Amino acid sequence: MSTSSMTIAAELRDQIVSGALLPGEPLPSAREIMRTRHVAIATASRVHALLRAEGLALPVPGVGTVVAGDRNGGAPRLRTRRPKNRHAQSAAQRAAPLNVERITVTGIAIADAEGVEMLSMRRVAHVLRTQPTSLYRHVTSKEDLVSRMMEYALGEWSPVAGNGDWRDRLIQGHRELWRVFRRHPWLAPQLSVTRPQLLAAALSFAEWAIQTLGQAGISSEEAFEAHLLLFTQIRGMAVLLEPEAEAESASGVDADTWVEERMDMLRDLTYRDHHAGLRSLVGSGYELDLDRLFERGLGLLVDGIASRLDS
Repeated sequence: MSTSSMTIAAELRDQIVSGALLPGEPLPSAREIMRTRHVAIATASRVHALLRAEGLALPVPGVGTVVAGDRNGGAPRLRTRRPKNRHAQSAAQRAAPLNVERITVTGIAIADAEGVEMLSMRRVAHVLRTQPTSLYRHVTSKEDLVSRMMEYALGEWSPVAGNGDWRDRLIQGHRELWRVFRRHPWLAPQLSVTRPQLLAAALSFAEWAIQTLGQAGISSEEAFEAHLLLFTQIRGMAVLLEPEAEAESASGVDADTWVEERMDMLRDLTYRDHHAGLRSLVGSGYELDLDRLFERGLGLLVDGIASRLDS
């Protein structure tokens, strides 16, 4: 157990024991702990595992990990903090009126912290301290909400200003797209390439890519296909982020630890089946890093486009 996980667990334990966190109240999700405390997802997951082992927390489907109702692990009574009086409640509501943007941002926060599978109109309403029916005055359905979330998240991308050539601008722009996918692990799996959602932000990105590639002197058709090649490569890598985060959150075991636990079996298989290339990596200290893999893949693809232009 790392010091970081024990420290964070101790802080949450103090809040539970002191009554600052009440039975049924949600604890910070593993992703929220990871983001706010700058720790690995496995470390954040161990925080929940430690509190569950002590009987202080319970996983609740559709809600997340919450403070246990009693020290014997009984089912919690779900509660949320509310203003102390009606005047305070109405004042808070007036200060933050319900609108499409607020609903969308709340949906993104839930998906970022807990995964899009935890998103529901009821969950959003719970966070906003309102009734689910009130949401339908602004969004028509969960599908409508997810579409707005995708538009909003992709809208965070913007072309990087600079005076470099088309190759430099292409790399910088796709690095920014990777950062958007990193910030929102749920986003890439929601995006379709064969039947693309008609999102203004996605069309803006496609137009930027085509214009940037066009500066290299290739046709719009070739530029569009090169854009699809780059986009699908990055999206395909980003699709790995969500299930890995879920697996780590559920098991408390990160990918490196998972591989390490199976290293002896992998070593035996590579020797038995004469896989010399794979055998050279086993135990060599090599670690698969998605950010490094992204950079290498992007460089190879852009180099390939440049090589084609030079031929």
